[in-house]
Amino acid sequence: MNLKSLLLIALCVLPLVTGISDGFAAPSFVEPPSFADATRRAVFISPVEKIMPTWGFESYKSLLERAGYQVDVLLNENASISFFETGLAKYDLIILRTDSFVSEGLRFYCAGDKAGAPARGTFAGEIALKEVMVSECVGFSVLFLQNHYPVSSLPKGLVIAVGSNTAELSTVFLKAGAAALIGYYDEHCIQWGTLDSYSLKLLYYLSNGYSVKGSTTQLYTYLYTGHGKTADWILPYWAGDGSYKI
Repeated sequence: MNLKSLLLIALCVLPLVTGISDGFAAPSFVEPPSFADATRRAVFISPVEKIMPTWGFESYKSLLERAGYQVDVLLNENASISFFETGLAKYDLIILRTDSFVSEGLRFYCAGDKAGAPARGTFAGEIALKEVMVSECVGFSVLFLQNHYPVSSLPKGLVIAVGSNTAELSTVFLKAGAAALIGYYDEHCIQWGTLDSYSLKLLYYLSNGYSVKGSTTQLYTYLYTGHGKTADWILPYWAGDGSYKI
């Protein structure tokens, strides 16, 4: 990657925490990369795209491509429960952007299936096992992931989980084989774009050679330098191999 490309990425990503969505758009004149020799695969998953559109969607994709990944995108109904049963095992880098709710003492993360009475019938077995619950969305629990992704079933890659309380997924993903997970503990709606802006900034650092730990440290420095240590930031949490690089 040459200096000109790095400057283009910086100009695109630096406005992330300002709340100006135009700052997220990838430059339209950049030639798309060739995947002829690509061996690593990434997936961007947003089951809630219809009601909570991604801030900086093209920048997510652009940064992953520049880091050498072939990128698949699964939005809304394409990110269904049936996909989550086996689909995650195909990817070296997973970006899961979703909302969640709590029911019967468990947190459930939204998939893209349509909620309602038909879904309760379709997933009756999984509901009985507390793997799936139907509420404002059709959600899957940690129990669902544990049963479908046993030890060493995932590539030794990175999971970036964008959404409230997604850091709680770290144990199950790491046990299944992921090298590291970056997520959030705070209750904060992804609708407002803040978690997207932080995640894009992290991905910017990761795509420029920083480790998982190093990218989060750089984000902290960026926020504190510009706005002071007393600000009430929603900060990401990482678990696993902090030295992992994409």
